[in-house]
Amino acid sequence: MKTRKIFLRVLLCLGFMAFQTPLPALPAQEYRSPATATASPQEKYEQGLSLLRAGQAREAIPLLEEALKFIQDNPYLKADYLLALVFAGDYDRAIRYYRQHATELAAVRYVPRNIAKAFYETRDFAQARIFYEKAFALDPADGEAYKGLVFSCCRLRDFYGAYQVWAQARRQGLIPAKALAEGELYILHSLGASSRAYRVAVSHELSDPVPRTVLQNDMAVDRLKWDEFSLAAAMLERILDLEPDNWRARGDYIVALRSLNEMNQVVFQYEIMAQTGRPLPYWVTEAVADAYLYLKKPELAVKFYNRTLEKPPDDPFNTYMGLYYSYVELRQWDQARQMLDKINEITSEARNPILEKKRNVSQFNAAITTRGWFLLYQDRLREGQDYFKEHLRQAGLNPSLRTGLAHAYLWDYKPRLAREQFQIVTNTHPEEKSAKIGLAWTLNELNYRREARALAQQLYWQAPDNRHVQNLYETLQVEDRPDFSSDMNFIKEFQGATEYFIVSTLTVPYNPLFKVYGQIIRQATRYQPPGDPVLDYSWDRAALGFEWVVVPQLTWRQAVSLDYLNGKDVASYTRLQWRPNDPLRITGEFNSFGLNVPIRARARGVTAKNAVLDFTYLESHSREYAMAVGLNMFSDSNYNPFVIARADQLVLNYPDFKVRLGLTFDYFRYTKQDVDYFSPLHDYTIMFTPTIHWTHYARYDRRWRSSFYPRAGVNKQVSYDFLPVAGITYEQYISFSQQCPVKFLHICFLTAHVHR
Repeated sequence: MKTRKIFLRVLLCLGFMAFQTPLPALPAQEYRSPATATASPQEKYEQGLSLLRAGQAREAIPLLEEALKFIQDNPYLKADYLLALVFAGDYDRAIRYYRQHATELAAVRYVPRNIAKAFYETRDFAQARIFYEKAFALDPADGEAYKGLVFSCCRLRDFYGAYQVWAQARRQGLIPAKALAEGELYILHSLGASSRAYRVAVSHELSDPVPRTVLQNDMAVDRLKWDEFSLAAAMLERILDLEPDNWRARGDYIVALRSLNEMNQVVFQYEIMAQTGRPLPYWVTEAVADAYLYLKKPELAVKFYNRTLEKPPDDPFNTYMGLYYSYVELRQWDQARQMLDKINEITSEARNPILEKKRNVSQFNAAITTRGWFLLYQDRLREGQDYFKEHLRQAGLNPSLRTGLAHAYLWDYKPRLAREQFQIVTNTHPEEKSAKIGLAWTLNELNYRREARALAQQLYWQAPDNRHVQNLYETLQVEDRPDFSSDMNFIKEFQGATEYFIVSTLTVPYNPLFKVYGQIIRQATRYQPPGDPVLDYSWDRAALGFEWVVVPQLTWRQAVSLDYLNGKDVASYTRLQWRPNDPLRITGEFNSFGLNVPIRARARGVTAKNAVLDFTYLESHSREYAMAVGLNMFSDSNYNPFVIARADQLVLNYPDFKVRLGLTFDYFRYTKQDVDYFSPLHDYTIMFTPTIHWTHYARYDRRWRSSFYPRAGVNKQVSYDFLPVAGITYEQYISFSQQCPVKFLHICFLTAHVHR
């Protein structure tokens, strides 16, 4: 009996050595034996060993448990029971049993390699390594102990330790060549040296532990990590040509296409995968969400980002960031703020030096920058400037922070300050594309239009798929194309005066700094004085002129006009605008044939020569001051000097709803009062001019906004009491695309009788 027991144990050990890591789960088969009920404990033990040898570990467990009830001092029985638990895949139970009987099992040589497998399968790689080391020390020819030790070291990212085990096994020459090569392949694969691992697999004709197709996929993924996106896509295309059903390759191909900004192809490849009905990994759904966001479909992007979070991803930072940008595009500010809070929760751990190695510091920096941009997206420009300045005191060379500050300056009507910040970034970080895009916008705003277009062209060559580059390039192209516009205005006074005005303009750019334009003007006025015949007067005029950026600070607009029906009334129009610094704009205009006269004077054919000098001070997007002085010299020798002063302040600032409060003071004087139109000696008006902007829809290039301009104040004329004056203007702005903005004006004046 003792000899038979030893012989069975030897056969069992030899049979166990034939198994490769990891061991497959054994199929459950019901075992029935008529002699089982009457068998002795020793016979039950031997029957259990026979089942183990036949690969029926689950059926062996009850027999071994029965034997253990009576045979409690046999360490081999306990070791074989432990073996059955491991073979049956009941790893947690095997570990608990081992810990209860560790002292007794220490003497059995084949226990370490088997309990090591249990620890390995439960992902306790540190314990697995300890026991595989014991097993390999006991038997340097044990290929499974060798492989288990190599795998455990790699799982613990101790690649040097794994290499030492492999080198030792190679020197001793006891491990079979195939097992030795499998260990080398796994080390190389874990290190990311997939190309070298693939060569090892081919040279040794290996398929385990890493299949060749997996290695080919890994080789492509390595190219993705190295930003060699085109090469990665080409490698994955070859795999898919041979294996169209390769699930992993198609998922990696989607990631490669997303990196190449081939977003339509990303969606197409996703639809192929979705047709199978199989659940998609998180990196695929995240790439699809990125594609929909790029394709200006933020609603679908939100859907797929949320699917990604359900997986969940190993690191949700990019997913939360994508959701944040989607909600910003949808102008769902509360949801965007919630995403920022989640991003802050993730990145706040980067402040902890213990976790610093585990957290990507670039994510922490990106979160800081994103919080600043969130202020800018909501038009809280002053807060955004203060935010970026504060963080730049701590990280003065951070390009993202300085680029954010530059954009805050640009949108706050401070282009010279913006240019200074953009140039600092482009000089210190030439690869920073966002700063170059912002610099091009700024140069165009400052009338350095040739330089702006050269930079935009360079960026377009480098990154034609970048959406921000596309927007810049296309906008500047639109500015350089011929443009046709037409405006119409209609006025009706309560006392019988009516007028309509139509002007059509064709502008043809010669170069970015010089444009020529032509205008056709039709204006007709009708007025019937009480008891007098109807007065009608009309003008049909044509103008030809140019607009020239003489120097970036000085723009000159010049035109010559005449009555194109009769060839008379030749006139000239001159406009010069000087911008000596960011906030100040000084504009001078002179028109030798103007129609800026009271409507009843126009009905009598009265025209004027107009001269105006305007000073505008744009302190910021929230505050503005202006003053204009001018003189209208009427054709009937009446002179009309005037002064207009105005101020405007933003008082309520929400992303989609804004209220500005303004104050305007007008003074007019007329030298002649013996005329039959409105011509007082002195005229004073002070008026409150609030403005209400309500954005109904804003999505990329499409916008729909309503604006209300109510006015209320008092007017005082010489020899008359104060009288109230009021009015309201409604404006509706609609933009269908970047290249097709349309603006509708609906004007309704509700004005008290100023003239008596």
